Amino acid sequence: MLRGPEDHRQKLLARATVVNTIGMGMFLSAGTIFLIKFTGLSPAVVGTGLTIGSLAGFGAGLLVGDFADRRGSREVVIAAMLLEALASAGLLLVWNLWSLIAVAAVAAIGSAGSGSARGAMIAVLAEAGKGARLRSYLRAVTNIGLAIGTLTAAVALAIDTRPAYVFLIVTDATTFVIAAGILSRMAHLPPTRVARDPDTGEKERKWVALRDRHYLGLTLAASIASLQGWVLVQALPVWIVLRTDAPRSMAALVLFVGSVTVALIQLPATRSIEGSRSAARLITLSGPLFVIAWIMMAFSADRAAWIAVVLLLIAVLLHSLAEVWQVGGTFELSFALAQPEAQGQYQGLMGLGQGFAAAIAPAIVIPLCVEGGMAGWVGLGVVVAVAGTLCALIERHWARSRTTLTSEVVPG
Repeated sequence: MLRGPEDHRQKLLARATVVNTIGMGMFLSAGTIFLIKFTGLSPAVVGTGLTIGSLAGFGAGLLVGDFADRRGSREVVIAAMLLEALASAGLLLVWNLWSLIAVAAVAAIGSAGSGSARGAMIAVLAEAGKGARLRSYLRAVTNIGLAIGTLTAAVALAIDTRPAYVFLIVTDATTFVIAAGILSRMAHLPPTRVARDPDTGEKERKWVALRDRHYLGLTLAASIASLQGWVLVQALPVWIVLRTDAPRSMAALVLFVGSVTVALIQLPATRSIEGSRSAARLITLSGPLFVIAWIMMAFSADRAAWIAVVLLLIAVLLHSLAEVWQVGGTFELSFALAQPEAQGQYQGLMGLGQGFAAAIAPAIVIPLCVEGGMAGWVGLGVVVAVAGTLCALIERHWARSRTTLTSEVVPG
């Protein structure tokens, strides 16, 4: 895992990813706290501004991804990262709701654009038959970067002064610039789509992803299943503080343990992914494991402190394995079910669904788990498990339709 890919371009992408996600880990841990503590804005105003601003990113990924397909993904990813750097530095200039909305909107557009264009880049750089391996490696690298960023942010949070938070924000902005600089060393990647078919001269249908029923269904089901990603980030820390006798430090420790575990097991746990069918199987297996993990989290309430700690740590380990299966499998399906020449557009559509799930997650995950108790934890687990099963069923129907189409086109 530490050696990484042999292809020079893949190495550059991996290096840019780890640098970028270190900054992301810093921001996720301390960015919102900075806004609340040092801009004079209330938590409600900050939440409102971030939510309204993030709505600007809806649809941006689809447009930018399509542009990357037609113009080449390298330059588009670099431009999007520089836009994210500008937005990150802009946090230091926020003084009211409108300035926060503006900065959040720029950040959302940059994030959505870099995500979809990066998907197009991964599709081009992946060797034939080894796309799953590259994507799993990048997932592991991402979690390593997040873990490093989270630990760095913990130091700033302990110092708890404005200079410490400013250091995090400036560093976050710098990581975007450095990552863009790393990718600039990569040669231009040719576009994968053209305006007209070179053989027939006919104009291509532009929004192929929006006409793909299988992919639209996958996007919806995968977005619902992705609610699991917000359990460790949002619901569990609140649950630990309000409903258990575990030390408050466990609220931060579970995030670190989860990130490190995912980084360590990402490659070995997803090594069996060799195509869409094996990816769908892992997604299906992840559902019951989430249910077991979340039942253990629910059982940690009203227990002795040491029992709660043990239950929580075991639950986080199980959750991490399920997360690797579910996210790794979904990542593979998001590429496998897409048309190769329009990966940026398809990844933009998937990002649109994931972004919507992220927007509504706080209103679903926290009330269900923290206020709903055992019934809420189990209910959320069932919803996520059913959504994962739907992903597998969609893949099976897609595979059958391809087989039928092939038998109709190929004689004999």
